[in-house]
Amino acid sequence: MVKTTLSALIALTLVVAVAACGGAKEEQAMENQVENTPGPTQPEVAPSAPAPRPGEMVWVYRKSGRKQCEGGGMTLQQSLAKLRENGIAVQESRCGVRTDRMYPAVCGAPTGDILLHLVGMDALDAALELGFDPAEQVQYQFAACRDNSA
Repeated sequence: MVKTTLSALIALTLVVAVAACGGAKEEQAMENQVENTPGPTQPEVAPSAPAPRPGEMVWVYRKSGRKQCEGGGMTLQQSLAKLRENGIAVQESRCGVRTDRMYPAVCGAPTGDILLHLVGMDALDAALELGFDPAEQVQYQFAACRDNSA
């Protein structure tokens, strides 16, 4: 009788533990999904032409310059304006975060926040001269733009 009760208690504990772990994973996945969805404060330049064919457009990026606990850095709008002021047509602009590097959680340290813009391949050299890099060289994911205040 004691063995049966003990076995049932252990089985019940395992079921509860597994269910709790599964719920936490679902919660974390949902948080990530919401976090990576572009927010309403994120300006996206609507395409004015038909969707580009592969090889005609390229994503370029630059670091936002945002610091942990301090904010600051360049906004997506400022980055977009820099490209447009130099005659570069931008199809779409989004915020993102690098996923190929680890950033220590220290106030004043840089974040992995990046600013991405979809430009024509013919504008790539001009974008490179302005300090942008091809996004295909790094691993990243799109993310909601963050407020640059601390």
